[in-house]
Amino acid sequence: MTRVFVTGYLGYVGNPLTELLLKEGFDVTGCDIHYFPQDGFGPRKTNADSTRIKHLNKDVRNLTEKDLTGHDAVLHLAALSNDPMGEINPHLTEQINNLSSVQVARLAKKAGVKKFIFSSSCSVYGANDQKPVDEQSSTAPITAYAKSKIEAEVPIIELQDETFCPVILRSATAYGLSPSMRLDLVVNNLTASAYTTGKVKTSSDGTPWRPLVHVYDMANAFVTAMKAPPKVVQGQIFNVGSNADNYTVRDIAYTIQDIVPGSTVDFAKDVGKDPRSYRVNFDKIANKLGFTPKRKLKESIKEIYDILKSMNFTQSDFDDKKYYRVKYLKWLLQEGRVDNDLRMKK
Repeated sequence: MTRVFVTGYLGYVGNPLTELLLKEGFDVTGCDIHYFPQDGFGPRKTNADSTRIKHLNKDVRNLTEKDLTGHDAVLHLAALSNDPMGEINPHLTEQINNLSSVQVARLAKKAGVKKFIFSSSCSVYGANDQKPVDEQSSTAPITAYAKSKIEAEVPIIELQDETFCPVILRSATAYGLSPSMRLDLVVNNLTASAYTTGKVKTSSDGTPWRPLVHVYDMANAFVTAMKAPPKVVQGQIFNVGSNADNYTVRDIAYTIQDIVPGSTVDFAKDVGKDPRSYRVNFDKIANKLGFTPKRKLKESIKEIYDILKSMNFTQSDFDDKKYYRVKYLKWLLQEGRVDNDLRMKK
């Protein structure tokens, strides 16, 4: 049986990824520091599922070669996952997203792991909206988060040899339901805003482009890359998403308005143009790996709306810190549950 080590397995993407791995019969070790609550909107792991996972409560900065020994693949998702967090403390973003990611890859190689899949982001393209960009295009990262991702990619790829196969997945902006729910992602945020306030309230003028991918499709991309023959993916970068899923924020907002009864679009006034705007080409992952996202935007927005309605979700719920990565980390700091380096206190 293939043994898979997943960092950040309790996160927004890690939850559905772990669920998918278990369904496919993989032997899973989940590593997570347990920053965030597990009371989101998606289906929760059953007790039977939980007992099938080997749990490792550990900061990825403290992982050792021994932790990774005996695994066939490492799927590295753990990161400070939000642009605002990166701007609050770019040093920590660099340390966790870049330096520790490269270190985990080096440890995996020393431990005899065969495949290492790194979760990067299409945000590395930054300001590239004149035409769709592909994996060969120049990058233009704007935020500390995007910079930390692109800076980790090259040293990870350089570790490749005949026994070690690194793969980079640059995912589009995720959306959809998850047991570790996030409302700081554009589709999720605007849908919840529409339901609780009646306004699809954007933070921009609506013109920036965003490629989107459902969180379960994103999880499936990791499994697809892990199962692919090494000769096909060795040292390769893949954009994760679909050409049909490049949208402007305006497109997203009006789609939500059409689905959430009584809501109206409210574009931000007197704001400068958001420089983060990129359209992405996803031909490579479709042609090389046969990967095609299955979830559709309209159906997924309706799914979010339906569950908000069933929960009687309120504006107070919408403002709850547990759905926002930066807000929750700030609370952990204020409560003294983590130190200034975001290490959990005992």
